[in-house]
This record gives sequence, C-alpha cells and structure tokens, in this order.
Amino acid sequence: MPPSFLSRLVIILLATSSLSAHAKDQIDTIALNRVFNYRSVMQNDIEGTTMNVYLRYHLRTDKKNKLLLTVPSMYVLARKNNREFVGETYRKVKFLDVQEYDATLQVAVGTVPRYKFTMPTVRLYLTPKLYDVTLIGDHLLSPFHFRNRSFYRYGVTLLTDQRVEIVFRPRKYNTQLVSGKAIADYDTGRIISVELAGEYDMIRFQLQAEMGDSGELSLVPKSCDVNCVFKYLGNKITGDFHTEANQLVELPDSIVNSHSMALMDSIRPVPLPSFMQSIYHQYDSLDALTVPTTKKKKKNMAKAILWDAVGDNLVNRIKGTFGTNDQGYYRISPILNPLYLGYSDRKGIYYKMKLNGSYAFTENQLLSLNARLGYRFKFHEFYFSVPLRYTYDKEKHGYVELEVGRGNKITSSNIRQQLKEEFPDLTDWNLNQSRLDDFRDSYVKMRANHDISDLWSITAGYTYHRRTAVDKQFFRSINMPVAYHSMAPMIQTQIRPWGWKGPIFTLNYEQGIKGIGKANMEYGRVEFDAIWLRKFFRLRSLSLRGGSGYFFQKGHDAYFLDFENFREDYMPGGWNDDWTGEFLLLNREMYNTSRYYVRANMTYESPLMLMSRLPIVGKVIEMERVYVSGLLVDKLHPYTEWGYGFTNRLFSIGAFVATKNFKYDGIGCRVGLELFRDW
Repeated sequence: MPPSFLSRLVIILLATSSLSAHAKDQIDTIALNRVFNYRSVMQNDIEGTTMNVYLRYHLRTDKKNKLLLTVPSMYVLARKNNREFVGETYRKVKFLDVQEYDATLQVAVGTVPRYKFTMPTVRLYLTPKLYDVTLIGDHLLSPFHFRNRSFYRYGVTLLTDQRVEIVFRPRKYNTQLVSGKAIADYDTGRIISVELAGEYDMIRFQLQAEMGDSGELSLVPKSCDVNCVFKYLGNKITGDFHTEANQLVELPDSIVNSHSMALMDSIRPVPLPSFMQSIYHQYDSLDALTVPTTKKKKKNMAKAILWDAVGDNLVNRIKGTFGTNDQGYYRISPILNPLYLGYSDRKGIYYKMKLNGSYAFTENQLLSLNARLGYRFKFHEFYFSVPLRYTYDKEKHGYVELEVGRGNKITSSNIRQQLKEEFPDLTDWNLNQSRLDDFRDSYVKMRANHDISDLWSITAGYTYHRRTAVDKQFFRSINMPVAYHSMAPMIQTQIRPWGWKGPIFTLNYEQGIKGIGKANMEYGRVEFDAIWLRKFFRLRSLSLRGGSGYFFQKGHDAYFLDFENFREDYMPGGWNDDWTGEFLLLNREMYNTSRYYVRANMTYESPLMLMSRLPIVGKVIEMERVYVSGLLVDKLHPYTEWGYGFTNRLFSIGAFVATKNFKYDGIGCRVGLELFRDW
C-alpha cells in the first residue's frame, strides 16, 4: 500500500474523529443549556396550583439507645419497643412556590403514637427544587442550575432523538453537593425523571422522582421515592417514603385530620405493600388485646400520660395551632434538651430557648410573641427578653410593641471614681474588693412603628431602665442608692434607599429625663446604624454593618453609658441568628466606658471556601465564614477582631484573634451546638 494513501487515510480518520467530538460537545452543551433554562422559559408558574398528595412511609430502628430521646420528633421511636413503624397521610396542597405551600391534612393513619410524623425534614426531599439554586430548602446546590455548573462534572448521552441522559457528580465531595443522573427531554430541557444521592444533616439519602408532564406541574414530582439512613451516636434509623400526586381522589374540604383506615383504604392511589399490611395487622392485633387486671391498666395509663405526653414535650419542640380556623400558632423550643447549649471563652456555658406564637385577627392584623430566655452557668444569671407586638397594618409594618427584659449586666462608667470623690475615707482595698461596677439591668420598652413608604419608616416610644447593684450590701453601708432609674423618650427613623433588599440606614435619638417617676438620670444620646446583607448565588452572602453613637449630654448622676446598637448580648443565638455583627473577645467593660463609639463589621459566608475543599473534613463542612471587625472607643484606637468559623451537622465553631491599638490582645473561640436546627 503506497505511503501517500496511508497518509490520506490517517488525515480522513482524524478529521472524522474531530467532527464527531465537536458534534458531541454541541449536543452536550445544547442539552445542558436547555435544562438550565427550562424554568425561565416556562410561561406558567406553580404559584396557586392545588393538588392532592398521598404519602406512605416505613421506619425501621436498626439500632437505638437513650440518646435518641434528644432528637426532635424521635421521642416516640425511642420510647416504644417496636422496631418498625408505618403510616400514611393524605393532604390537600396549595403551592405558593415549588417548596413553599399550604397543606391541609385530611387523613392520617399509622402505627406511630398520636399519628406524629417523625423525621419531618424528609418531607422537603419529596419535593426537590430541581431548577432552583438549592434543591432542599436553602441547602444542597442543584446540578440543574446554571450558576452551580462549576461545582459539577457532567456526562451527556443521547438516548433517542427526544431524550438524553445526564450523569453528574461533584468536582469536590461536600455535604452541599449531590450525585446522580437524570433523563431529560432534548427539545425543551424538561427533566422527565431524576435520581439523586447525597448526605446532609446526618441523613444519607437516595431519591428517585418522576416529574410532572407539562406546564407548572412539571416543576414538582408526580411520584417520588426517598430511601434514607439516619445515624446518630449509636442510633440507626432507616426510612422509606413514597408520594403520589397524580389524578387522586378529591375529598371534601370538611374532612380534616381524619384517622379513618376505611377512608384511607378507599382513596389510596396505589396498592399497599405486603410488609406494610403485615405491620398494620400486627399493630391492630396488639391494640385489640384486653388487659387482664385493673392494676396493669392503671400502670399503662400513667406511663402513657407521663412518658408519652409530658416527656415528649420536655425533650422535643412543642408546637401547635389554635383558634376556629387555626389562625393562631405556638412554638416552644425543648425545655430539657442539652442540644441548646453554647460556649464562649468569656461567657462560659449558656443555655437558651425560644417561645414563639401569634394570633391573626385578620389577614392584616395579628398579635405575636417572640421571647428569648437563657441562663449563664458561669455567673448564675437568668436572662429573658419578651416582646409582645400588635400589628395593626401588616402591609405597612404598622405595630405597637411592648418589650420586657432583664439580665443584661451592665458596667457603670464612672461610679467608682464618683465614690472616691464623695467618700475620701474609703480605702483602695475597699473599692477594689467590691463589685462596684456591676449592675443588673431590667427594662421596659414601648414603641410604635409605621412605614411611610417602602423607603422610609418612623418609630417612636420610650425606654425605662432599672439598674440594680450586684453588691447591694456595700452601697447600703455607705447610704448610697442600690438602684438607679432612667426614663427616656426616643424617636427613630429608618431609610431604605433601595428598598428592603438594599442597605438600611437608621438614625436614633434618645433623651433621658429626670423626675418622671423614679427616674434620676439625665442624658442625651444619638446613634447611627447601617446594615446590609447582600446575598449572592450559590449560598454565598456578605454581611456589612457600620455605625456610631455619641452621648452629647451626660448629667452628674448619669452613671451608665448604655448604647442601643453597641452592647453585649448575653443570650447569643446559633449560626443563623447573630454570629455576625458582634465583638466576640471585647472586654464587656468597654461597652459602657466611652461616650462615643465607631464600629464596622464584615462577614463573608460561603459553602465551599477553605476547609471544605480538603479531602476528608471538607465532606462534612456545610458553611464557612470569615469575620473582620473594627472599633474606635475611648482608649482603643483601634480595636480589631479577625475570625474564621464553620458549621457542620454537629456544631458551629469560630476562632478569633483580637488586636488593641495595633498590638496583639488575645485569642478565643465560640462554640454552639447545631444538631437538628432544621428539624
């Protein structure tokens, strides 16, 4: 064979191979772009769509111990000797968004006591937001969103002229990423079916879903199966969940919260698996057994009341609704759950809980309560803040609020110096041994707010403080007041030049007046504050805060320099509450010793930043943060804090380094238990 022929053959083969690779790249790009753009090109939206949803579930406790009692919604599984539980629900669902909906429970049957739904977070997995940035709530970055494509590797196979298979896996294995495959329509980009696998919040899951056929229903599954495994400190729970939302029976609106098995049998859209029938039969047989003696019956009744009712409410969240049309709700965090503990170097160990509730009189008027309670073991101090708000115009944020609180210990700015001047006979030893600077603060705040427009609002009210000396005996021994009172009217204006999504500027003026009631302090204070939470795609955000305050008037008896926007919080929340905009290592005396302050705080948050990219630990890190804070007050020019923190399924931790006047001032950490924060 002549050399020239071989050369031409090689050239032809190379050209053909190049064209084939180029054509496949084009198909891959077109298919992926159509999937990425499917939601945006749809004319219809899911909002307002109503459907019926059938759910069946099977739970198996493979391993369990007493620590399972600390898991919200798992109390009944921990207390009962049963190893397997099954149940079914039938709901009427009205979608507000793909994963936000109002659901009316019409029928619920099962072997779980009081028909409680355990592992409530799994419900979100049954309606994944495939085309949004996040798949489940605000977690798990979707491989089908254009802005997340850099986190995944894709493989596209053309199955037919109409269908393609898309296989995806993370570039870096992390708890915020998933792997799997999907079948999509090549012409439109509509996902026909999907399989996902991942692990988040101690749940390892596999998901299979058949999506709706057309229109807004194509955004949600018409059927979905989720198999999950929950592991926690020697406990292992396996769950299987199945939903159907396709051409189901329409029940009358009058049927609500029924527990009729006969009704469920008549509307069940798919046959019940034989193993579930067997568990139902076994449960019914045990329930039908008669108790032979009265003594035995009394013991079981006491156990049911004490352990299953009272015990459940002590270690798990208490929540419910009330009112004729369920217009009221209440939610109380666990009373005896150790997972609500926190720790910081200066504050020691603290315990916190929340009480929330509201009652809607109309769509535009409601009464709400959002109370915080806490206890610091290091100082044996109980703290609380209880704001009660009546909203008379929800659209304009028109409300009247009464807040009562105590416990924020405050330091006097100059009372020690005042005592030295008025009582020259007191020795330095007497002054230094006594806790003269420490006062307990109890307060009442009354304020009213109204939005003039989306860009401007006005708040007016008053603040009353009663500050009581910690060392009462010493003050009594020198005939000094034990308590100091202040009464101050205030007015505040808030400006939002770019609406609620842009930066918010607040100007606050407060004037302390003597002679009203027991008020014996006179002062004038003005503060400026600016905050901006800028959210980016892929769960990233930038939090900025800056502000300043100044006491332009300070009477002779105004011992306390207490600012509104620059104070120490003795009841810190978790990662999502207030880990930004604080000074973690600042000495508490510095909050109340200067007549002025200038502050700036910056926090950047991202799910895949530093440690999350490491091979082993990066798999379990959910979010990371970088903190930078600066402060100017008397004697600190400047004070800075630099920090890094991350959160995972178990805890949140932050490490901070402080400098004072450009010199190293210390290092510290803050830890919060984050177990089951989304449960």
